[in-house]
Amino acid sequence: MFEWNAYAVPWAVVAVVLFALAGVIFARQRASRVAVLFCGMIALVAVWFTAFAVMFATGEAGVATIAARVGLAAICFLPPAIYDFTATALRLRSSRRLLINAAWVVGAGFCGVALFTNSMVGGISRHSWGFYPVAGPAVIPFLLYFAGALGTQLLEGIGEWRRTTDVRRRKRVATLMLSFIVVYVAALDWLPMFGLGMRPIAFVPVIAFMFVAWSTIRRHRFQPITAARASREILNTMADMLFVIDAGGAIRVMNHAVHELLGYRDSDLIGRSIDKLEQTSGDETISRTLRDLARRGPIRDQERRLRHADGEAVSVSVSISPVSEDDVQEGAVVIARDIRARKRAEEELHSALRRLELSNRELEDFAYVASHDLQEPLRKIQAFGDLLRKKHAEALPDQARDYIERMQSAARRMQVLINDLLSFSRVTTKAQPFVRVDLAETAREVIHDLEVRLHDSGGRVELGALPVIEADALQMRQLLQNLVANALKFQRPGVPPLVAIGAEIRGAPRHEVCRLTVADNGIGFEEKYADRIFTLFERLHARSNYEGTGIGLAICRKIAERHGGEIRAHGRPNEGATFIVTLPLRQEANRDRE
Repeated sequence: MFEWNAYAVPWAVVAVVLFALAGVIFARQRASRVAVLFCGMIALVAVWFTAFAVMFATGEAGVATIAARVGLAAICFLPPAIYDFTATALRLRSSRRLLINAAWVVGAGFCGVALFTNSMVGGISRHSWGFYPVAGPAVIPFLLYFAGALGTQLLEGIGEWRRTTDVRRRKRVATLMLSFIVVYVAALDWLPMFGLGMRPIAFVPVIAFMFVAWSTIRRHRFQPITAARASREILNTMADMLFVIDAGGAIRVMNHAVHELLGYRDSDLIGRSIDKLEQTSGDETISRTLRDLARRGPIRDQERRLRHADGEAVSVSVSISPVSEDDVQEGAVVIARDIRARKRAEEELHSALRRLELSNRELEDFAYVASHDLQEPLRKIQAFGDLLRKKHAEALPDQARDYIERMQSAARRMQVLINDLLSFSRVTTKAQPFVRVDLAETAREVIHDLEVRLHDSGGRVELGALPVIEADALQMRQLLQNLVANALKFQRPGVPPLVAIGAEIRGAPRHEVCRLTVADNGIGFEEKYADRIFTLFERLHARSNYEGTGIGLAICRKIAERHGGEIRAHGRPNEGATFIVTLPLRQEANRDRE
């Protein structure tokens, strides 16, 4: 069955070495996914080499065919294993998960084809070095898939090499990619499957790959994990800058974030005073505060300015903790957090607040003008119109009297509009402090104020249980009055209006909200207008049918928003409308806006 074949020896020896290497790596690094994937790749190559050693050494074509299928089946899993290993080692696996899974699925498919069909191993041929498989119809598609996976892996490595600024990491990535390029020379062994008479040479690049990989792994993966090594890794992965200084303020240890944020290397700062980094002088420097640490205790989140290597000032938040234990040299640990983004955000916020204050002053100026200067001409128009109508009505033709009536009607509408605009602006300019407001008592006062309109329309108001909330009392009254008056105004012809006011408490303790509802049986509206009705001056009906300026609901929305809540509406034509106002029970979060 088997016969001596010297050409099978290197394949068998390399296979044994690969299995041994995989076992050693797995025993030491099985907790690492990168190490496990590397073991998997080595094991697949070892299976391939073992199968081909058997194929070279056997004298029977049937055994050689089986061995060829097993070897090619192992090769089918190499592309996904190599790409998965590379993506994991380069910390890209989470973003490449779908591509990795797809590669494994395709690899498994080709493995099945290699084992159970003649599409990969189309036959077996005898050469001077032994049996070798003949390419089947599936080999070309597999080679295209193989080339695509390996090319993608190399592109990922090149991209990581360009992105990283860590010199040591760049060197490791370059070494890793070089080792894979070396082993890819083994792909020449596909050529004999297409009839070329060259001998398979895969064991040569694989041996070279083993030397490179073993050297890299021994240097970077097999180092014992000690407390000191773990501490260095933790320090260098911190986003904040860290300095360990001695009692005189000289820097003894610093982490990698100092280089990334300030541009200094270890040789620039180690052994030098930390004061060289500060853009300050006198008693305000870090080293001069060390003497006070024992008395005052650690310093937390103190704003300072450090000097970048290029001279730029960097705003940081500094925390300083003393080190003064037994058998430990006195000194301190300084942690500096880059707060430039926060400072920019604060400046933008202050700028926005200044613009808001200016806008509010302009709004107050407008309100003053509207309440005084604009009202006076309207009063004169109405007064002179009344005089003209009383003294000269009989001498004027009917058309002239009609003109006077239209003029006065327009003046009255203008006055109502100005008053409504004043009410809208006073939601913020004349706001009152938040106090405890009994909504039930407020609702009863509103119903009493609207008693005449209720009597004239034949309507009634059903008042449910309402809670006590923290709010602006006057604005809560204005909110309820606008909503109830709105319900009475838009009644259906021949149907007495019915308004229902209710509320419920929702939410977790200390974050409870009042869900206030005002529902009516009036003309309603189409749901598509649910947002539009809260727009300033928006009207869904002609002025001749329903009076008003279209500001009442806009005022309601502004009041709700000023209280940290919201207002929504639902309606159906000829069935009625429901307004839902959601308000916080307590206004602690909103007091800053007062």
